[in-house]
Amino acid sequence: MIEERLSDINQQLQAALQASERRFQLLVDVFPVMVFQTDAQGMGIFVNEAQWQEWTGLPAGAWADNGWWACVHPDDLAGVISGLQEVTAKRTRWRYEFRLQHRDGRTFWMLCLAAPLFTENGHYLGHIGTCANITTQKEIELQLHESEERYRELVEASPLGIAVHAQEKLVYINPEAVRLLGGQSADEFIGQSIWSFVHPDYRAEVQARIKKIYGRKDDVGVLEEKFIRLDGRTIDVVVAATPVNYMGTPSSQVVFRDISQRKEAERQLRASEKRFRSIIEQSVDGIMLADESGKIIEWNLGMTHITGYSWEMIYDVTLSEITQRLMPASLRPPDWWANVQAALAHFRLTREAPWFNRLEERTLQRADGSTRIVQALTFPITTDQGVMTGMVFRDITEKVEQDQQMRHQERMAAVGQLAAGIAHDFNNILAVIMLYADMLLRSPALPAAMDEPMQMITQQSARAAELTQQILDFSRRTILEKRVVDFRPLLENLTLLWQRTLPTSIQLTLDTGQDNVTIYADPTRLQQVLMNLVVNARDAMPDGGHLHLALERFQVNKHPFPGLNPDIQQWVKITVQDSGTGIPPEMLPRLFEPFFTTKEPGKGTGLGLAQVYGIVKQHDGHIDVVSQIDQGTTFTLYFPAFLVQAGVADKTDVSGLQKGRHETILLIEDDDRVRQALASGLMTLNYQVIVAHDGREGLEICRRRHKEIDLILCDMVMPHTSGYRLLNLLPEEVKTRPFVLMTGHPLNNLDSFTDTTGNDKIAAWITKPISLEELSHLLARLLPK
Repeated sequence: MIEERLSDINQQLQAALQASERRFQLLVDVFPVMVFQTDAQGMGIFVNEAQWQEWTGLPAGAWADNGWWACVHPDDLAGVISGLQEVTAKRTRWRYEFRLQHRDGRTFWMLCLAAPLFTENGHYLGHIGTCANITTQKEIELQLHESEERYRELVEASPLGIAVHAQEKLVYINPEAVRLLGGQSADEFIGQSIWSFVHPDYRAEVQARIKKIYGRKDDVGVLEEKFIRLDGRTIDVVVAATPVNYMGTPSSQVVFRDISQRKEAERQLRASEKRFRSIIEQSVDGIMLADESGKIIEWNLGMTHITGYSWEMIYDVTLSEITQRLMPASLRPPDWWANVQAALAHFRLTREAPWFNRLEERTLQRADGSTRIVQALTFPITTDQGVMTGMVFRDITEKVEQDQQMRHQERMAAVGQLAAGIAHDFNNILAVIMLYADMLLRSPALPAAMDEPMQMITQQSARAAELTQQILDFSRRTILEKRVVDFRPLLENLTLLWQRTLPTSIQLTLDTGQDNVTIYADPTRLQQVLMNLVVNARDAMPDGGHLHLALERFQVNKHPFPGLNPDIQQWVKITVQDSGTGIPPEMLPRLFEPFFTTKEPGKGTGLGLAQVYGIVKQHDGHIDVVSQIDQGTTFTLYFPAFLVQAGVADKTDVSGLQKGRHETILLIEDDDRVRQALASGLMTLNYQVIVAHDGREGLEICRRRHKEIDLILCDMVMPHTSGYRLLNLLPEEVKTRPFVLMTGHPLNNLDSFTDTTGNDKIAAWITKPISLEELSHLLARLLPK
């Protein structure tokens, strides 16, 4: 009986416990917060499913193990972990805000209240706590913060001075108010009495206003008064004040603006008119005004400078009359004037005109018949007497010419790039011809009858190489051998030579001045430039004349001369001026183009001035030309002064052949004919030759046969791998062997990788077409004895 009774009691207790657990579960499920429990390892034991699923999108089972940690926002996870560890160690309750991530990407802000659980003997069991959704509260807080921040930014950036005072002391002042009152920072004003800044004449009025505002009776309308700055100076201000609550204290917010300039303008209207007149008269732009009837009533000095018409010349002249003078029929479209007349009639009726406030470009004819290009802006000025017409003219003739010059230089650069490519290929052809011709001339098997033809082939090949060099000079692909050059003795020596060679009918004069005229340049190329210009001057004066050369130091101001590098201030200027036949204006834009010549057929190749242009540009210089028919031509050259001296490539003595001692040379050349000619030439010079068709094959040979190679002779421009890139890819076993580059045009940054030490540097370079003698001396110099 007792056992049965105990069993009944046990069943009743279990039923009551289950009912209690169901009530607890139902109660927890309807909680608007998430109730949770974790074990000692932080793993989930219990969570109310409804809130867990609502805020994570995961089933209740995902809470177990590591599920809830995965839902904590990554940026907040470290804080949650450290917070739990801290309250566990201190056995305190935990309050923390963090974010949960829903599986659909949404984020919820949670306020977590948790406490650690311990057994009676102090063993840590885990945590129990709640999480409430505070996302809406956070958004409100964020919006409030953003609103306050926007208001603060608005006040701080306001162009109006804003200050707040409580109990007649300043508690806030914005940057503009600081500036207006002559301060550097707000710290100079906070806590200061407002009476330090109120002018004595207005203190009674301000006192009454403050009393009214502190009593919160009403805002104060806009008033004008005076403030005293920190430096003691008085400013006129317009002020508006309103009551505010600043940090819990009744206060007054004052908004003010400095109107001192306006007041001064009102007091000195006549002085302002005088200043306006001065500005109009001194403006470099032309300014013109015409009244309602079209009579010109304003014509400043700028208009006189641009048009050549003084005020006396256009007095009592109408706008229509001066317009026809400035734009005669030859400078305007056929129907332009008729359209203007119709537009004027339309304007008188409607007060609307299509040309108002529109910038237009026009060519004007000056009083002396010359023309200028201007930008014109027409605008209406409404007065009590009607609508006046205002016009502003800006002379842009020089700017248009500069733009044309820039386009011309871009076109010349494109032509130069094309010419360089042609010259490079032509050099390869000449290299084959010259090498084979040189070898045949030195062959004992050459018949005597063929000696003269072969000599002619050699001479004409050399002439072709000179023409190719001129093309390379134009395209700025010449290898320059620069050094510091004192221009004065160079020009004096050349002048002595020209005085002996020019016809006696040409009078040659030289003015070298006393300035320092040292530049960094290739003297041989400079001589070529000057020789070309002097020869052209001689040809332009078949009946004699005057040839004048001048040398001087030239310094640019902050507005550099068109065409000069604005970063360079010091220049050396050389002028070559003749009194010859001159150059027709239509030919001047093409003067420096290759193969363009003003000479008769058969008397010029058209490469001389192109060569001059390229050499000057390659020296970072500029060339300008001015010419008039039957008045002569002046060429002006500009070279940068005082450049730092850089390394110069060594010249090789090419007198006679120097043969090798059976050394092995790896020849890398992608052009079949050049490669074959060079290989034959090297074998003639008593060298063994290994040939490679391109950089890839050359690199493979270096890896396999590095012990045999004594020197590498490689073309610069090849498909797949250039010569310089191949140099950097060479295996260590051959990096100490001399590496020679062949090129038809100069190498970029040549001085930076030319060296004789052989460590990732080229030992030397040689230009195409290659002379057999030059090649023999170069190899003899580089290969060890």
